[in-house]
Amino acid sequence: MKTIVVKIGGSLAVDEAKLLDFAVAAAEISKTCRLAIVHGGGKDINANLALLNEEPKFLNGLRVTTPAIMDMVEMTLSGKVNKKLVRMLLSNNADVAGISGVDAKLLEAKPLQGKGDLGQVGDVFRVNAKILETLFAANITPVISPISYGDGISYNVNADTAASEIAVALKADCFVLISDISGVLDENKKIIPHLNKELANSLIQSEVISGGMIPKVQGALESIDRGLKSIHIVGWEGAEAFKAQIAGSANSGTILTGNSQ
Repeated sequence: MKTIVVKIGGSLAVDEAKLLDFAVAAAEISKTCRLAIVHGGGKDINANLALLNEEPKFLNGLRVTTPAIMDMVEMTLSGKVNKKLVRMLLSNNADVAGISGVDAKLLEAKPLQGKGDLGQVGDVFRVNAKILETLFAANITPVISPISYGDGISYNVNADTAASEIAVALKADCFVLISDISGVLDENKKIIPHLNKELANSLIQSEVISGGMIPKVQGALESIDRGLKSIHIVGWEGAEAFKAQIAGSANSGTILTGNSQ
């Protein structure tokens, strides 16, 4: 049985209609694959921080996370966002359990270094895949918040990073990143369907791949070096397109691999 890790973020995480569409497709896929879903929720976090009159602060593209903000981030991701997605999947007859990286020390983190003083922003150094394997053995799909555990406190961990670490630990057959980015673009702003390490590095050097896409692609290539077979960067094009992406019968985004084909 194939192991699939899917990370959802961007507008998909907050658009009720899109999220329900995703839940319908994911529920169907979970019947034939070992599926793990990792979610972000930055827009929900910003909305909740606004209720506290807290202005979001970012440093080097990462959220500065004080203890007070960490409380809100954890409540939002592991509470509101996680349980909303769980309820949608349950309503579509999927057997799911919502957990965070804190549970059973699924994700252990230490303070992220080299990016400035970010507070409780973490870097994952260990994944307890046993808890996920236990859920899979019971035919339960885990829905995972990226909040992680370290030295008795919680850490805010980038959802892409958390999902990547989980995919590597599970030796996933397919790792799909769904966001507002539809794929890696070429010099004509068209999606590149397939991208290998050699071509990706060449496009970074020539600045065709630029800005925030550079760390996303570099992170994907690093995960492939650590054993992942393929990573899909896609936007949300609907349930049928998503199922076809997983099945390998169509591709609406960019598929990164380590080979030179």
